[in-house]
Amino acid sequence: MALRLLIKNAIITSGVSLRINNSICKRDSSYRSSPIAQDPSHYTKYEVSSSPEEWKFVERLLPLTIIPPPPDGKNFPSGWQPQTAKFGQYPYFVHRTRNHMLPVYLKVSMRGTRRITQINNVDGDIWKLEEALKKYLQKVYGDKRIIATKVHEVCGHLCIHGDHVSRVNEWLLKKGL
Repeated sequence: MALRLLIKNAIITSGVSLRINNSICKRDSSYRSSPIAQDPSHYTKYEVSSSPEEWKFVERLLPLTIIPPPPDGKNFPSGWQPQTAKFGQYPYFVHRTRNHMLPVYLKVSMRGTRRITQINNVDGDIWKLEEALKKYLQKVYGDKRIIATKVHEVCGHLCIHGDHVSRVNEWLLKKGL
């Protein structure tokens, strides 16, 4: 604001027209006072091309419309493992997400003081999965922790109190789920 007043005073005292002042410091304060947009040819020069040779370079940049099937192999640099267990091998089954990842999430609430590990996409006997996971976690932690769980049978969710994401992922991968 001080710069604008300084320029106005300098222009008025020097006798230069006020039209220069408006072009030097013009600020649009709202949508209504902003200048009306013109057609794109006014701002940039572009050329529309329908050449298939040039379109190859554009296709590389576009995101995939479908998720490709997981690659074949056993050892991947990221540590990802394909699902080896088949439906019906266990009384329960944990489906992978559409990106072929494990559906195990950490839910943080109460300003970071409450941590809950949630397993989604559970099919079959969710109570047996809860029992097996509880037994595994008690074996890992010993009698140091109480493993509190909550089963949402209709949605196919299993919640475990605490941050157990890495242990649950490890157990699911060991089972092939």
